[in-house]
Amino acid sequence: MNDALVIGTQDISHKDGMVLRALVRLLDGGINIHARFSERIEECNVVFVPGNWPYRLRAPCITVRVKDPAQPDESPGSDCDLSVATPLRMTNVIAVLQSATQRVHGVSQFDPVRGQQALFDLLGERTRTAERRRAVVPMSSGQQIVFDFVKQLVHTAMPMEVLLSGAYTLGTPHRVSPVEEELIRSVPSHSLRHLLWELALRLAQAGAATPSRAGSYRLLRWPDAVGLAAPGHPRLAALWTSRALSLEQIRAVSGVPDASAGWFLEACLALGLAVDESTRTGDDLGTGDHRMQVATTAPASPQPPAAAAPPGWLSHLRERLKLW
Repeated sequence: MNDALVIGTQDISHKDGMVLRALVRLLDGGINIHARFSERIEECNVVFVPGNWPYRLRAPCITVRVKDPAQPDESPGSDCDLSVATPLRMTNVIAVLQSATQRVHGVSQFDPVRGQQALFDLLGERTRTAERRRAVVPMSSGQQIVFDFVKQLVHTAMPMEVLLSGAYTLGTPHRVSPVEEELIRSVPSHSLRHLLWELALRLAQAGAATPSRAGSYRLLRWPDAVGLAAPGHPRLAALWTSRALSLEQIRAVSGVPDASAGWFLEACLALGLAVDESTRTGDDLGTGDHRMQVATTAPASPQPPAAAAPPGWLSHLRERLKLW
């Protein structure tokens, strides 16, 4: 067998087989995995079978049991088997193919958390510094992504689930060439801000460590709806909007898991939604509203008395007739 995964099926439903074929074609090469489908079981190194299938394929072939969560699990226990729950979706098929690849090659070819964190750091740093250009980032899978920091868009032919999986390494960013201009026009685009929030959510779910933050932070405004969709995020936004709090304080009073609070703050800092109050100077605090308040409360300087108007004809008449 070569380095590619050769995938087959045995006795699974027609619908699951069709979905699996389509996903294998779509994912081939896109997540640092090369895979193809085969009708010949004898040449396959990964075979999808029903969850209660009573047999086990001979090593080194990997058995993947397709289990229906609504049915009792009657499959023979084995540490050699992998499993995936129905319905088959891109997310769970990616996960099981990644596990199969590690078993076939004996080592992991990538670290998903490291890939997700590298992409988050790249996007966060360039968004934080308000970069005003487009950049192409090559991927280890041979594909590439175009980040438009002007319009806050991501252009790529890779499915978003693959991009969020972290199953890749990133190359050195470079400016968009005329040839790559055509790529921008021909591939789907996604919101860069949404991608940043989704990466933060995946990293929090994986329990990835965040950078050490010692300051007291306050939100300047609430996040977009996508940033409030995760459990605990609305409470974090409310607390950090009301007053400046350190990361340790927010973890103590919010009841939100540490990783979720940390990555929520990282996303807010990257998007310019949060500021460290402990490092702001007096000049920084002198915003337009503050200066307006000082101007309105300062005592008014005394005005010189108005000059007397020259006497008119009524004054002369009054004086001559002694009217008053």
